[in-house]
Parts: sequence; structure tokens; C-alpha cells
Amino acid sequence: MDLLKNNRLNFQSLPHADILAVTSGKGGVGKTSISVNLAILFKQYRKRVLLIDADIHLGNVDLVLGIRPTLTMSDVILGKKELGDTIISGPGEIDILPASSGVLELLECDASLIKKLNRAFQSFENKYDVILIDTGAGLSTNVLSFVASSHRTLLIVTPDPSSIADAYGMIKVVAKTKPNQPIILLTNMVSSMEEGKSLFQKLNLMTTRFLNFKLENGGSIPNSKDWSDCVLQQLPLAIKHNNSTPIRMLKMISKKILSVPITKEDQQGLFDGFLDENQPSSQVSHD
Repeated sequence: MDLLKNNRLNFQSLPHADILAVTSGKGGVGKTSISVNLAILFKQYRKRVLLIDADIHLGNVDLVLGIRPTLTMSDVILGKKELGDTIISGPGEIDILPASSGVLELLECDASLIKKLNRAFQSFENKYDVILIDTGAGLSTNVLSFVASSHRTLLIVTPDPSSIADAYGMIKVVAKTKPNQPIILLTNMVSSMEEGKSLFQKLNLMTTRFLNFKLENGGSIPNSKDWSDCVLQQLPLAIKHNNSTPIRMLKMISKKILSVPITKEDQQGLFDGFLDENQPSSQVSHD
């Protein structure tokens, strides 16, 4: 099926925006850079895009984009501002809901507090065709709640053994709490496409055998100096080098992501699927 017809992506027909959580088992795998550039690519496909920086404590989407927001998600959660006041326009004409950094009131933030965002989004999310959630890394309740509220999960993993182990831990929890939600594996920072394919096959074999859960292969992004240079310059690669190898790979990955079907029970609005506090969070093993 041609997902790029007249430069428009054929999103599924949903009563809500198409929601994608971009997550990882550990930090340092390129998750935020991928989230930012995916958002810009979707906007280039003429879609209304909102990028949510959901790393509530240490958000860095603003750093990757070189912007300095004065209001953040914390202002909404703490009841200081309305949602519409905090969303800003960023490079590539994407809308951004920035996260906070080091806000003391949020250090003990739990899922019940973040649920305040649900009421704000009930009348707001229909403004968008696609919402990307750049979660924090790890297996905290907050991270898993954002993942549970999405239609699909894009899981970023690198060849680093700790990244592989932590990615498996993430898959294990999602497979238990949201067994019908697709997990799309993107292998990043690989030395070759063959290494990326091998890494996917290794993880998919583990999850199929031990968790009875099948992963979707999103594709691979090789190491690139262009990528690291743009991160240092705080300029998205999809804007500076739209025809670079990583962005060409990401364009193919974007089509794969949206070709993965979602079930009717997952066609919910943002935050409708938030985990209860008594559901599993970071207490998982990597067996």
C-alpha cells in the first residue's frame, strides 16, 4: 500500500489523534532526536503534529531544538496555566508541549497527578492528526503510563548490551499490561543494516519464545556524523540535511510505523489508558 500519496500519509481513521509513544529502556540511545525528526517529517507530510516532551523531570526536546520555552507541562499539571498557553510552535512548524526540568513539586509526581492532563486534552487533542510522546527512559510509572496511553510504541534500542537488556524489560512490562498494543523496534546507532537486522531478530526471538509476544520491525538507523553534528548545533537533521542517510532511513521508518494496525480497544484518546498506581512499574526483572 502506498502510504505517501500526494505527499500525505494515510493515517488510520480514528476518533482521536494517532498517538505514538517513542521510548527506550535506557537513556543515550537517540530517542529524543528521533522523536523530534519524526515529528518534523510527519509535518512535511501535511499533518497537524504535536510533540509532547513527556520526560517530566528532565525534558530535553527544547535543547535538541534550540528553543527556550517560558511555560512547560509542569504549569498545566500544577494548575498554574491552561494547556493552550503552554504549547508553542517550533522548528519545522510542529507544535510542542515542553517538559519541565528540576521542578521540585514534580519530584514525587505520580500517575494520578499527571491524569490532570486528561481533562485538558479532552477538548484539545482533536486539533491534531498525530501526537508523538517523547517519554523518559526507563520503567517508571510515568513512562509506562504514557506508553499505555498511546496507540503504538516505538522502542529505540542500540547494540549496547545494557540497552538490549533494558529494552527487553520494557517489552516485558508492555506485553503484560497492554498485550494488544504493537511495539515497533527501531535499532539505532548500528554499524550496518545487517547489524540492525540481526539485533531485531535476536530481540524478537527472545520475546516470541519467552513472552509469546511478536515485535514489529521498524528498521535501522546507522551511525552518522551528520546526526551528531546537528545535535550539537541544536538543529534538527530533517531540516538541515533532509536527504541525509539517517533521514532517508527515518522516512522509510515513518511509513512502517503507520502501516502497523492498531486494535479497536487501543483507539482511545490521550491519557485514557493511564496505568493505575497499583499496576506494575519499575519492579521488573530482565529474565
